[in-house]
Amino acid sequence: MGCDKKLYAIREVSEITGVKPVTLRAWQRRYNLIQPQRTDKGHRLYREEDIERIKVIQSWLSKGVSIGKVKSLLETETTLDDTQVTQSEQLEDVDVILEALSSLRRSKVESIINTVLKEYPLDVVEQQFIQPVFKAISLVKRNQRILQDSLFKSLLIARLESIIESENKAARAGKCLLVSYTHNRDVASRLWAAQLSQNGWHITLMDDVEDVSGLNDLDLSAIYNSVAFYSPKPVTEAQKLAIEQLTESYSGQVTLSEVLELTRS
Repeated sequence: MGCDKKLYAIREVSEITGVKPVTLRAWQRRYNLIQPQRTDKGHRLYREEDIERIKVIQSWLSKGVSIGKVKSLLETETTLDDTQVTQSEQLEDVDVILEALSSLRRSKVESIINTVLKEYPLDVVEQQFIQPVFKAISLVKRNQRILQDSLFKSLLIARLESIIESENKAARAGKCLLVSYTHNRDVASRLWAAQLSQNGWHITLMDDVEDVSGLNDLDLSAIYNSVAFYSPKPVTEAQKLAIEQLTESYSGQVTLSEVLELTRS
């Protein structure tokens, strides 16, 4: 007698693939890329084949193929190494949002940001949308550059924080205290926080924390399952020591951002 094939809930698929539930839903509703089964109550259930298909979709997106063109590639069973497929280093939405930013059209900019974050995984958003937009803005004359940069950052950060709060409601991995050394809310820290929340962590954000030694006086393990430290640049020796001391005494998981991980002794 054959056993039933395992089915996965949308949150499980998100944790396996790194694709947000909202993105999985968009791929189904708007692009008809995947068709999960449904429970009697309407909850989505994914097969192993669906997960493999999602991974293929991710591979196409990472190569610069827009989400709107992926379905035809899947249907024709085009291979990932097909040199005839037009690839790009940035999403088509980049040019559209740059035009909207040039005239400071908030609603248009906000709409594009929301759509991109809904339809693409975070790594694709960062590499093929956010980075190209910032690069293009940096080439604009200074008095306009300041305005465009401010509008893009403020709306992007607001949307990322909204995603984090939304993900917090469904977090399953446990509670994570994210301590940031940055003086201001910045895009990079929010992207990192969004990635952690997407991995199932319930995120509590603290910005502008120059001295974390006080954490050693608290029973963090009773409240948080994980502590994450973020900094876009190397920290001082005293700050590094405080992190090391906490790592030694804390029983939960400690996660460091890329720069901190590279500079740890």
